[in-house]
Amino acid sequence: MATLENVNGLNPQQVPALVMRSVENARSALDDGDFERAIKMMNSTDQLCSKVVAPPTVHGLAMRVLSDAYVKKGELESAKAALEKGLALCKPHDGRAGMPPFMRADLNGRMGDLLMALGEIHRTEGDAKGACRRMRQAIERFHVLGQNEFVAATHNRIALTLIEQGKHKLAMDEITEAEKMGAGNEHEAAILSTTFSYKGKCLEAGGDVTGAREAFTKALSYGMACGNEGVVQEAEAFLGQTQDQSTVDQDAFL
Repeated sequence: MATLENVNGLNPQQVPALVMRSVENARSALDDGDFERAIKMMNSTDQLCSKVVAPPTVHGLAMRVLSDAYVKKGELESAKAALEKGLALCKPHDGRAGMPPFMRADLNGRMGDLLMALGEIHRTEGDAKGACRRMRQAIERFHVLGQNEFVAATHNRIALTLIEQGKHKLAMDEITEAEKMGAGNEHEAAILSTTFSYKGKCLEAGGDVTGAREAFTKALSYGMACGNEGVVQEAEAFLGQTQDQSTVDQDAFL
């Protein structure tokens, strides 16, 4: 049986399954709080992938999980380096002529995921410009992939980044895109509960309480549909605090 320690004579076709097994073990280690073990396993997997020239999407996945482990440990520079390596592995294959559609989709999906993770690290570091740049690059990949739910969710994350910087008007542009791309897919409620929550925050910041109430009402509806308790609690709190500014005729319910 092939292992990470015994790769002599390893059939390249065995590599993806071997990497996936290692990834699952590393994720279990992360769940258990054993970050060092996860890092060790993913470094071994990285070496294996380099030795047998694993497919870039497979090797890139190992880099993604290695980055997660470094993030958990608080070593953000190492985390970013792992993600950058994953992107560098994918880049030579990007746009290659004659690539089968499924491989093109896999490559763009992996690159989008790596870019999104980089964006989140930049956001954690307080680098909003870097975060937005990487997330917008991820959106381009997700568009190629044809996954509107990923596109919408990423617009949500850019909106949050801008909201945290007090740039509510710019955030509204991202929210508009998230509304458009988040509708009509199986993850609609989960995506739009967050979208309308952010919309409510932006409208409130601009002094439009009536508009904010409308947005939070939609957020509440979507949040209850998908079980997003954080949004439900936030929306209920805002709607309760601003009940005196409701435009609904309460006597109509008597």
